[in-house]
Amino acid sequence: MRILVRTELLKLATIRGPWILTFMALALTTLLAAQPVLNAGRTGPSIGTVGAELAVLGAMGRGALVTLVIGVLIMTSEFRHQTVTASLLSSPRRAELINAKAVTAALVGLLFGAATMIIVVAIGTLSGAMQLNLINGDVALRGFGLLLTYPLYALIGVGIGALLARNQPLAVILPVLWLLWLEGFSMSALGHKFLIWSIGGTAAALQNAGNLPQVLPIWLGGGALLAYALLFLISGAVRVSRADIS
Repeated sequence: MRILVRTELLKLATIRGPWILTFMALALTTLLAAQPVLNAGRTGPSIGTVGAELAVLGAMGRGALVTLVIGVLIMTSEFRHQTVTASLLSSPRRAELINAKAVTAALVGLLFGAATMIIVVAIGTLSGAMQLNLINGDVALRGFGLLLTYPLYALIGVGIGALLARNQPLAVILPVLWLLWLEGFSMSALGHKFLIWSIGGTAAALQNAGNLPQVLPIWLGGGALLAYALLFLISGAVRVSRADIS
């Protein structure tokens, strides 16, 4: 497994798409983290308050979607570039290959999340928006939840990539549209009780988005988001195991 993961990391490093997405996402995180600092005391919370600290920390939230796309690319690039046959010749067990891709995606997601956290903490510390005396349990849980969202989204991406392995554009566009617009629209039409159990709703719960009665508890949101990741991964693994690969 260790050799397979190293191989997957090497493959990922040779694709330009993930690198471009990473730099763009890190730049966006920097801009989003700087925005509450620039607007402090005018249209946003003043520096030295928990509100400003949470606003800067919340800049991490957008980057998780990028790790989902990277997870999709980890899986679909094998089929798009016709390297899946060679990969299976070196590792004939398809389940092992998918497991290696899942581990790779989780590691990349965790590293990506850590990078965004370093950015927001650096900006928050240098600006004074983040101060040790303002850090409490809720702030720590929010940061930890934001960080965990990255690898979980990456795992969901691998599962979706496995389900739509032969159609990379659709595998990339569909989950992005779903999370950015379609999910909220469709779930809101069904009712709030469905919305809180959606992927975005469970992610918001994991990220400790607020002490609102309409949001799931943190542990339940995290468990539900993990269940989504496992469901997509298992479904994708079954799809790939039965696919005719030549």
